[in-house]
Parts: sequence; structure tokens; C-alpha cells
Amino acid sequence: MPRLNPYKIGFRTIKTAIGMALGIIIAQLLGLDNFSSSAILVVLCIKHTKVHSVQAIASRFVCCALILIFGSIIFNYFGQHALILGLIVLFFIPLTVVLKVQEGIVTSCVILLHVFNAQTIDINLFFNEILLLIVGLGIAFLMNMIMPSLDKNLKQYKHEIEDYFTEVFKTYSEVCRDPSRSLDLSFSQIQFTIKKAKSLAFRDVKNHFGRNENSYYHYFDMREEQLDLLRRIQNMLQNIECSDLLLDQLSNLLLEIAENVNSNDYTLLRLHSLYEIRLELDKMPLPQSQNALQTRASLMQLLNELEEYLLIKSDFGSLKMHHESHSA
Repeated sequence: MPRLNPYKIGFRTIKTAIGMALGIIIAQLLGLDNFSSSAILVVLCIKHTKVHSVQAIASRFVCCALILIFGSIIFNYFGQHALILGLIVLFFIPLTVVLKVQEGIVTSCVILLHVFNAQTIDINLFFNEILLLIVGLGIAFLMNMIMPSLDKNLKQYKHEIEDYFTEVFKTYSEVCRDPSRSLDLSFSQIQFTIKKAKSLAFRDVKNHFGRNENSYYHYFDMREEQLDLLRRIQNMLQNIECSDLLLDQLSNLLLEIAENVNSNDYTLLRLHSLYEIRLELDKMPLPQSQNALQTRASLMQLLNELEEYLLIKSDFGSLKMHHESHSA
């Protein structure tokens, strides 16, 4: 037996219901014919973001105005026949594609049917349809200006990603202290979380006019870059086959990074610690056995990847600083 999805009334559903009711009430009060069509306009124009809403409303208004003019002229000359209706649609749809307003095709067909069913095609019909458009699209616009803040969700994603990174670095630190420990972390789930977070951040951009960037989006993009480095670091840790003098220092450094995943103030200090390890490495004699040599090579590569990880965070700065730099 198929499972039913959990019943949930979302914010968009509430806005659609209220908008439909308001559209019909206002259209009735104005004494408009086909007043229920204002509800159809509201449904078609309720979108997830403010920018998409304005684009949809503009496309639908242009489409409806064009079909109202074309339909009135053609039906007046050739009569209100089904074949004429089909021909209008046949030529009108490609026109909307050319004008890049094809999103309003469905709405314009509703207006076209009003003209097709009208007893008389005159100026009163024209004003009636224009007022229907103003009521329906206007209410949809007002409804779409009411958008819930996404900051809470974005912060939740941020904390979830940082907690995961913290656990990864703690695990890496423990492996450095005990190279015999197995290490097989899966990054698929956190990668999916980062992609969802970036999608939500991009949606937040579309809820603000005159802004084409979002500091959270850049933050999650930065974490996605670092995640690739964490994968590579894991591969290098798996190549450690014996003890090395550097492992204790590296373990301490990884633990410090784990405790300061979100701190920008300590990033430069971690880089300083990393460079000290690298200087110490240059003074050490070369390992004598093949396993020890492979382990040392893996550690050197690991330091390079870790340096890249820290530089990415240093270049980004903190989330607040990045936001202020774009708003300045």
C-alpha cells in the first residue's frame, strides 16, 4: 500500500487561499463580469520568491493585454467561432515565445475565452478585463511581498555543516595519534546538505530587489570547496602506515582547527602553526624505510591540502564581514 505524504499547510498555500478569496470579493464589489477569473490570476502568480513573482506578473499582464487586443479585433472581423479561436492560439503562442513572455500563455487563454464568450465585444468588455487583471495580478503581487525570512533556516544549515566539519577534524586528529585506526568517513550526506543550503541561499537572493548576491551563498560555496579538501586529506591519512615524529604536532593542529571551525580570528594562527611544522619538517632527516618514506610524503601532501583549506577560510573571512563588505 502506497504511503501518503504528511499533511501540511505551507505559507504559500495560505497566501494562495487568502489571495483567491480577496480577488473574488474585490472583483464582485467592483461589479466585474467573470469575477472568479481573478482567483485564477492569483493562483498562477503566487511564486516562491519576490523576483520570480514580479517576472510572472509582468509576463502575464503583457500576454493578457496583447490577447485582449488581438482577440477583440479578430473576433469582430471574423466572428466568434471555435476555428477562429484555435487559429488565434496557434499564432499567438509562438509570438509570446518571441517576446519571452510565454509564462503568461495560460492566463491569456482565460482572457481570450472571456472575449470568445462575450455577447458584445466593446469598450466595456475591454475595461472589465483590464480591471480583472489589475485586481488578480495586484493581489498576487501584494501576497508575494509577504515572504518568510530564511535566515533561521540558513543559520541552521550553517551550524549543521560546521558541526560536521568539527567532528571530521577531531576524527583526523585521533587518526594521527593512532595510525592503525580505520578511517572511512562518508561525505555524501553533508554534500547534499551543502547543496540544499546553497539552493536556499540563492532563493533568498531572489527575495530581495536590487541585490544579486547573498553572503550565505558564498559561505556555503566556500564550505563546498573545503569539503573536497577534506576528502583528499582522508585519502592521505589512509596512506599513513607507520609512526612519524610529525604526527603528534599534526594531531594538535587538526584538533585546534576542529575547535575553531567557524573562527576567522584563529585562522592565521593555525597557518602560522602549519608553517612551523613545515619548517621543522625541512630540518628532519629523510626516513630510511619505504613505508616511512611513503608516510612522510603523505604528510607533506596533507600539509599542502590543509594549508589550502585554511587559506580558503582566510580569504572568505567571517560571514558577517563578508556581508558588510558587499553592503558597504
